Parts: sequence; C-alpha cells; structure tokens
Amino acid sequence: MKLHQLQALVGVVEHGSIRATAREMHLTQAALTKSLRTLEEDVGVSLLIRKSRGVVLTEAGQRLHARAKLVTRQITLAHEDLKQTQGDDTGTLRVGITPYLMLTVLGDAFMWFRRRYPKVQLRLVEGLVARVLPSLRDGSLDFAIVADSGEVIHTEFDATRLLKEPQKIVVRQGHPILLQGTAARLAELEWVLPGPFANDLDDGLNAMFKQAGVKAPGLITRCDAMAAMALVRQSDAVSVMPAPLLAQPECRGLVEISLHKLRPPPIELVLLAPPDVPLTPAAAYFARCLTDAIMAQHISRQV
Repeated sequence: MKLHQLQALVGVVEHGSIRATAREMHLTQAALTKSLRTLEEDVGVSLLIRKSRGVVLTEAGQRLHARAKLVTRQITLAHEDLKQTQGDDTGTLRVGITPYLMLTVLGDAFMWFRRRYPKVQLRLVEGLVARVLPSLRDGSLDFAIVADSGEVIHTEFDATRLLKEPQKIVVRQGHPILLQGTAARLAELEWVLPGPFANDLDDGLNAMFKQAGVKAPGLITRCDAMAAMALVRQSDAVSVMPAPLLAQPECRGLVEISLHKLRPPPIELVLLAPPDVPLTPAAAYFARCLTDAIMAQHISRQV
C-alpha cells in the first residue's frame, strides 16, 4: 500500500465520487481509478462498489478506510508540524469543544489564537462525548475538550483534567413547579438532556434520584445543547446544565430550581488528545488558549 493510494481511498469516501475526488486531488479520473484498482490488487480484496451515483465501501473497504483516514491525517499533521516549527503558520486544525465552552470562553480563546495564527484554518465541532470519542480515534479531530460525567476512559487518550463545574437543574421562568417543587414532581416531568441518543439517564443522575428516594424520570429527550435550551424555554420540560451557563444570553428565560434532595453531579472538563502523538504547534497553542480562558473565567467567578 502506498500513501497516494490511501489518500485516494479517503478522498473518494469524503467527496462521494471519483470525479469529485479527481478534481480535488488535481488528477485525471483515469489516474485516480488506476490508484484505487492497484490498491485493491495489492490488498487482494474488493474495497469499493461503483454505482451510478458514486461509490460505496465494502466491509473490507470500511475497515481499511478507518486506518487510511488516520494515516493520511497524521502525515498531513507531520508536514504541518515541521512547517509551523519553521515559522510557516498555516495548516488546518480540527477541534471538538463542549457546547458549554462554546457559549462561554471560546470567543476569548479564538481571538488570542488568531493573533498568533491568523492563517490556520479552524474546524470546530460541538464536542459532546459520544460524538468526540470516535472522531479522536479515527483522526478526524486533533484534540477535544469535553464535559465528562463519567463516560471517558481516561487511559485511552492523553487526558488533562482541567476543573470540575457544578450543574444545576433548570426550568423555564414561570414554570408551575417553581411554586411547589418536590423531587417526586420533578421526576414526573419530561427531561431534555444533551448527549447520546440513549433512553435512560446517565449514572450520575440516576444516583441523584435514587439518593432522593424517588423513581427516575421515565421520559427522556436527547438532543444537542442549543435544542435543549430552546425546548426547556418553550415547554414544561426540565434540564441539567453547567451552572456558569445560566449567566449567558442563550439561557435567558431559564431559572434554577433548587431542591435539597436533588443535587446534580458536577461535570469535569477534560482535554483529550490521541496518545503518543504530539500536537502541532498551532494545536498546542489553541489548547493553551482554551485552557487559559477556562481558568480565567473560573477565577473571575470566585472573586
């Protein structure tokens, strides 16, 4: 297997067709097709099924693509690392950031980063844990900062624990439960939570209800963070979010409901990166900008 063959495979999957990939890689369609055919001959199995509307991967193709994607990204990062070390401040940086940080410290970190690296292209994705971990494994992300409530296996990645933040139970302003709130009544409501499309609460919230002596909610809606805020603001649903978010404009109309028996577990902000592979100078600097912004905001809240 040769690098240009793996690049061709990754390109075809990314762009969906041989024509689009050839155009992006500045090759003729014949040259690209030959690279893919030679790759299949080298590995001895069919990798692609060619259809009228593009190509799809065989099972073997899917397995090879996962590794090819990681290899080609690491080669790109190696080139960028060497160039950035020598003062060429270009490249592409792909980062997953928990929605909580996107709404609080990302702006400051972005401005600091741009002063040092004005030409590096940034690709930022909402860093919910279930979305981030597979992308770190296959090389789609260079690093991520997640809000971990117990899902991350820290031995799998280079993990830097940053700090813990309290969480609050929130409802809309004027919610009837604010007049007579109990753990049992809260458990009867629908809960809207960011995170993977699971049917149940995570372990921490289940433990919270168990400790309060009430049955956990049976109706759970999972969605992205912004959708959760909108749904809670516009309905009688309940959610849980990091306490600092309540001071943000996006949370206008949401209020904390505080019950002695129901105390959500804190979340822990953790910086995750692939093990045994150094970050490029630009990635390391952006990670530092984010970390500094997180710590600065945390300190300001203590004053």
